[in-house]
Amino acid sequence: MKIKYPIKFLLNIVILSLLIWAGLKLYHEEKNAIHIAFVGPLSGSDATVGIAMKRAVQLYLDSVNKQGGVNKKKVMLETFDDKNDPNEAIIAAQKIVADNRAIAVIGHNYSACSISAGKIYQKQGIVAITPSSTHAEVTEHNKWYFRTVFNDNLQGHFLANYAKNLLQQDTVSIIYSNTVYGSHLAEVFETTSKALNVEVKYKWQLEQKNELRHNIVQILNELRSKQDAGLIFLATHAPEGVMLVKLIKDMKIKNPLIAPDSYASKSFSEGFKKYIKEKRTLGYYTSDIHVSTPFLFDTANRNAQQLNSIYEEKYGEQLPLQAFFAVDAAIVILEAIKQSDFRGKPKTLKIDRKNIRDAITFFNSPEQAIEGYTGLNYFDSRGNATKSVLMGVYKKNHLISTFQQLNLVPYYLDEYHQQPAPIYFLINKNKKYMYQTHVVYTGIQFNEISDFNPKTLTYTQDFFLWFRFEGQINPQDIVFLNSIEPIPLGTPLAEETVGKESYRLYRIKGEFKANVHFSRSHIFSTEYRLGVNFRHRDLERNNLVYVKDVLGMEPVYESTLLDDKIKNIQQLSTLKDWIIKGVDFFQATVEKKVLGAPKYLLLDHSLEYSTFNAEIWISNNADFYHAIIPSHFTTEFFIFSAIITLLLIFFSYKQKRNIKHLKYLWFLQAIFAFILLISTEVVVEHWIANHSQIIFQIKTITMIFELLWWIIPAILLNIAVEHFLWLPLEKKTGHSIPNLVRFLVSLLIYLLAALGIVGFVFEQAVTSLLATSGVVAMIVGLGIQVNLANIFSGIGLSIERSFRIGDWVKVGNFDEGQVVNMNWRVTQIETRKGYILSIPNSTVSQSDIHNFSYPDNQYRLRLTVPIATNHDPRKVEEIFINAILSVEEVIKDFKPVIWLKDVQTDAGKEEWVAVYIIVFETKNYLLKFRTLKQVWDNIWVHLNNNGILPKLSHYQTEEETQKSNQSATFPIEIKLNKVFQSEDLQKMMVNRTR
Repeated sequence: MKIKYPIKFLLNIVILSLLIWAGLKLYHEEKNAIHIAFVGPLSGSDATVGIAMKRAVQLYLDSVNKQGGVNKKKVMLETFDDKNDPNEAIIAAQKIVADNRAIAVIGHNYSACSISAGKIYQKQGIVAITPSSTHAEVTEHNKWYFRTVFNDNLQGHFLANYAKNLLQQDTVSIIYSNTVYGSHLAEVFETTSKALNVEVKYKWQLEQKNELRHNIVQILNELRSKQDAGLIFLATHAPEGVMLVKLIKDMKIKNPLIAPDSYASKSFSEGFKKYIKEKRTLGYYTSDIHVSTPFLFDTANRNAQQLNSIYEEKYGEQLPLQAFFAVDAAIVILEAIKQSDFRGKPKTLKIDRKNIRDAITFFNSPEQAIEGYTGLNYFDSRGNATKSVLMGVYKKNHLISTFQQLNLVPYYLDEYHQQPAPIYFLINKNKKYMYQTHVVYTGIQFNEISDFNPKTLTYTQDFFLWFRFEGQINPQDIVFLNSIEPIPLGTPLAEETVGKESYRLYRIKGEFKANVHFSRSHIFSTEYRLGVNFRHRDLERNNLVYVKDVLGMEPVYESTLLDDKIKNIQQLSTLKDWIIKGVDFFQATVEKKVLGAPKYLLLDHSLEYSTFNAEIWISNNADFYHAIIPSHFTTEFFIFSAIITLLLIFFSYKQKRNIKHLKYLWFLQAIFAFILLISTEVVVEHWIANHSQIIFQIKTITMIFELLWWIIPAILLNIAVEHFLWLPLEKKTGHSIPNLVRFLVSLLIYLLAALGIVGFVFEQAVTSLLATSGVVAMIVGLGIQVNLANIFSGIGLSIERSFRIGDWVKVGNFDEGQVVNMNWRVTQIETRKGYILSIPNSTVSQSDIHNFSYPDNQYRLRLTVPIATNHDPRKVEEIFINAILSVEEVIKDFKPVIWLKDVQTDAGKEEWVAVYIIVFETKNYLLKFRTLKQVWDNIWVHLNNNGILPKLSHYQTEEETQKSNQSATFPIEIKLNKVFQSEDLQKMMVNRTR
């Protein structure tokens, strides 16, 4: 069978096997996957929020699956639409129960939906975590329901306290919707306000009917006539809130407004985009509304900023706050699966659900908390997450932090508080300490980054820094955490105060130190984080927090994506050889040792300070090629590529002389070798990511793969030279390429690879290495010039092809023999005496070379036989020919040539002797002497049988060194006519020239 058929068969088998394996893989993943249900508003007025939550959770699960899933199982998200309707929520819950696949539920959005569906989850024993339902009843009497957000009790208390203590409002009025959410919030707010000696002047309820707009207009007309209504608390969902706020602004009602977390959603902020006044003036309707929220972008940590960037890059919009809590719910569920006795079988579904719920109940303290995108996630005995309530204010339709926040003082600091003095916070008639925290809007604009050194991690940075704040604080009294030397800010470039708000602008240039980011899931790429990190010198986080100036920086950095604005940084810096992957602005915390200060001894020996971080991510993007392999099939690609690579090596070895197909095989070898190398990297990367205890030898592993990325291409290139150059050249010329030439080319390829390894893997200067090597080469060259002469002579001999391995040759005055080897220094010949004669190549190239095996392995031997002249020459010639052709080693196609060399007298006698030269061909030079002996024996026998005896005193043997197409002439120095008759002499001369 020809080779093309095995190759085609192999390719078909590979393709078919890949398709079958992929199908089985998908089926196996589907069958053994972990299913999580998401329920939310995927249609209707709040679909924007529901779809964003679903997408964010899916993004997170995709990243989990890319790293191997949970317990080596893929996690799949099933989605259900409840349209923010309690009845639809019940239908969705019943569908989840009927499908009997979901291990847990993320949802619902509205509290009413969660309460209705929660009864079904409780009955069926399905754990559910809501990212946005804040009503206390959701988790109050349902041990299967948890929430990753605060509840309305805490929110209502907080809003009332904020209105009293920070907004300085002594009179409030309430407008609330007739829903579970609105009614409960209004009740808590009213009760707390009265306990704080705040007068609740008026209270209006919105009826959830078709006449909602008419009802709102009636309430607002009445409100407009009440000059003593004070601050208005709007306790409604977002859709009602949009209608309510629009009419308030259109009717020119000036009362300050405060609202709960439903007003922090995209459904509310984007609900005004269609109105002309909002289009003309951004934030016309929402400006100055104070809103409580569990999450603010300007205070978000790095992970939340990154998630938002990824989402924005993929979907072109920012995440709503509810999405971060939905992802945290997924994180909690997956962590509970890891920490529980999870089996993942259909028959163990009920037990698995209970084990997950039990695992979540153990997340009940900061020490047992699960870190997420919104902070630490841990739950009290009623399933409530312990999360802070933040206060935001709308500016230009952006919800940003207010200049003052209230933060609950930890229990261990109730008696060890700092200045400024805390204020009281009323919760269920119990007074708790709260700190009033100053919020400083901070902005940075990078001007230039230069002199980045990856080895020392240092760089020079030029940037603008500004602060916006309220109160008598000094936010510019900062300490740079990553500067090489302390950098004073000096005098501000600009400074102004508008109302209560102060502004200061500085320009800073200094030398900073970068951070190397190590990711267990991306060990083959190097990522550096350049930028600015600072904290206040004296004020800890309870007193001051630096946040991103969303409004001030928006014209420069609309997002952290790598867009045209980010590329400006690259154009203004010396980072052109690096890939800028993004820019992040976020606040974080840093701990400082208390060094034994008595009032801080209960702080576990550390203080927390707010830090502002502006980071530019740059990377060598070394593992971008990992995206070539689908994340779900890395192991399969590794196994297949390994098997196919071995098969291709086997086929190449078996068909090493079939040049045409060797070329095709080489391309397949190269493709699968690189796939094998890439898939091996990914498999190792996943293995390290899934084995957190493996923290050693990471650098060694990465270095090994860096070496392989140089060695394997060098091997493939060497094979390519063999398949595409040497073998075709041998086939074309009919001669073998000397091993020396092959060796030198291979040596050059591997030397270049070695230089690449030195320069790029070990990061050594190749130029200095080459210069040093040149000097060393000169010194060594002088010492080994004889060897160098032999090497170049060997190259010349290889090019001239004077002889080949296996040829019988005679070099100069050396004994003849068979060439057994040619290397870089000597030519080795095995003589007839059995020893190996090693002749330096330089000597060979300067000597006469007799090749007895070229152009073919046939050669001629010559034998001299003296016969008395009284015998008929024709008879003698016939005897010679018959005797010679009867020898087996003699080539029969060549008729032996009989020449007359001379006619002379026998020594000391008067007899005349005719000396005949006999020439014949044979093909095995090794048997030269045996053939001569057999020919002589046969001649002797044939002559004796005819009564003729040779004159032995004249006998000798010679080698015929001339070619078969050449004729020879021999002088006759005597007068033959004195010995032979003229007729006989003429016939002899004719025979001589035959």
